[in-house]
Amino acid sequence: MELTVRDVMDRAAAVNHDVALADVHAIFRHGGPNPGADPSKLDALRQRVNLPPPYAEFLTYCDGWTGLDGQTDLFPISELLDGPATEEAWMIVEAYDEGSGWQFGLSRDRYLIIGAAESNLSVVLLDIASPPRVCWLTQGGVDEFPALDALVATATEYNLETLAALRADPWLGISGDAGTL
Repeated sequence: MELTVRDVMDRAAAVNHDVALADVHAIFRHGGPNPGADPSKLDALRQRVNLPPPYAEFLTYCDGWTGLDGQTDLFPISELLDGPATEEAWMIVEAYDEGSGWQFGLSRDRYLIIGAAESNLSVVLLDIASPPRVCWLTQGGVDEFPALDALVATATEYNLETLAALRADPWLGISGDAGTL
């Protein structure tokens, strides 16, 4: 049975919540998904960018997500429209791409930055020229996903590994099987 975008997001939110409970020393960023976007804000974004339907569906589910993988935030529409974090992320992306000899071609006319981390190299880009492809730029390189839900599923698997580590090491987090998995 194929999961819907909403199924993937609900599972990710549940795992993210369990990680937040286990992270007693606040090592990671948490917050989870914001409530769905206001339709007028979504319309304002659509006037600037031709949004792929799966990404618009994501925004109706949640207008941004704090700490998707414990570090990287998916931006709310207000940040996508005119936020400083988006411009800071573009500076990182452009420096990274220039340093690679422009091998990735991460240009502003092809991509929309939809997320980034505050304290490390992690930027999420939505390919608006060939949607719904998503790129995740990290210190390890550029990972490509066929759609946003695939990126969220990957972040969820990472969060499950983090949860296991937090539960296994009493210094890092709680011990035992607390949580709702």
